[in-house]
Amino acid sequence: MKKLLYLLLIICFGINGFGQNALYNRIFSDNIKTVLMHQEGNDLSLPVWELGSIKKLILTFDDLEADTKDYYYTIVHCNADWIPSNLNQSEYIEGYFEDQISEYQSSFNTTINYTHYALRFPNEYLNPLISGNYVLQVFENSNPEEILFNKRFMVIERKIDIRASTKNMNQSGYFYNDQELEIVVDYFEDKFYDIAQNLKVQVLKNYNWVDYMEVTQPSIIKGNEFTFNDFTKLKFKGGNEFHHFNSKNIHYHAENIRNISFADNMYHFQLVENNDVTFKEYKYKPDINGLFKIDVTQSEYPGTEADYNYVYFTLNMDAPMQTADIYVWGALSNYEFTDENKMRYNFDQKDYEGRLFLKQGYYNYQYVVVENKKPDFTYIEGNHARTENSYTILVYYYDFRGNYDRLIGWSEINTVNK
Repeated sequence: MKKLLYLLLIICFGINGFGQNALYNRIFSDNIKTVLMHQEGNDLSLPVWELGSIKKLILTFDDLEADTKDYYYTIVHCNADWIPSNLNQSEYIEGYFEDQISEYQSSFNTTINYTHYALRFPNEYLNPLISGNYVLQVFENSNPEEILFNKRFMVIERKIDIRASTKNMNQSGYFYNDQELEIVVDYFEDKFYDIAQNLKVQVLKNYNWVDYMEVTQPSIIKGNEFTFNDFTKLKFKGGNEFHHFNSKNIHYHAENIRNISFADNMYHFQLVENNDVTFKEYKYKPDINGLFKIDVTQSEYPGTEADYNYVYFTLNMDAPMQTADIYVWGALSNYEFTDENKMRYNFDQKDYEGRLFLKQGYYNYQYVVVENKKPDFTYIEGNHARTENSYTILVYYYDFRGNYDRLIGWSEINTVNK
């Protein structure tokens, strides 16, 4: 009877989608560091690939065990909410269902040894067949049950034009300094079925999946043109510019480096102290919106010549928060809130302190308060309508015939560089 019930559940829900949760960018192995995926030729780009394009995505990562291993990868197709779709691999993969990562190189002239792996994707062995959200999974020894990390990427098919704009709302009251978006979707595909009911528009601020926005009902429909301008929903706090530091040189104190020391066979970078800037006036400073770029002085190959170091963060605060935690956050923490990037209060120094094990480069970061698992990105950093931010717009269409969410459009806008 139990076997019969199990078979019925599989038939009703599908093997791939049953009991699944959303897949996030996650690293599950302590020896895997600096997992990056971007468009070829642009280290700071979102990993978006246009269906059928000859351009590639580049995946890189380091193995601190510094030997050579048989690493393999596969891809998982997901719905717009990043829950694996009910499709079989043969419906979204052309070629092999898994392939070996054959490009690797040992670090050179570094105190911390590691093996640097790289993959150009898609390729002749494994290629996405349809658009949508995907997660690339890496595992060892052709054992997909032992996943080392997940990395999200997206495949688009251009079936629409997207026009988007932002406006800054300096309303009365400090915490109402919002940035509102208007998005116009103009589609030119004539085979969409009931598109107004099957469209999803998602908006990411500064590549942050933690609190992305989703809207499904256009405010105005005019022919093939849908306008989304409900500012009660399409509204983000302006926030503030990111802090930054540059650790590409171990011999002199670059930007926001207070001290460099060498101990326990590695370099230690002590950053300039930060302060709570909640009620400080806004001051523009260039940043890369929370990302980081691996770099080392006088090197043409930073992927293998940049070293790993401990970086120390300090946030001055007269007393600890009673019911909340503070994290140093951004791409350098994989946009996660874990014990690794959690700050600890030092009662003697009256500050929060933390450290991260990072590869040399140029980094952005912010301090985020988390209470009851809810992050507050402005409590310490402040909130300003004039803050420079990047917004990514993703447009999905649910195709009932294929039973999956097609990604039919993608665009990026900047509040300053318009």
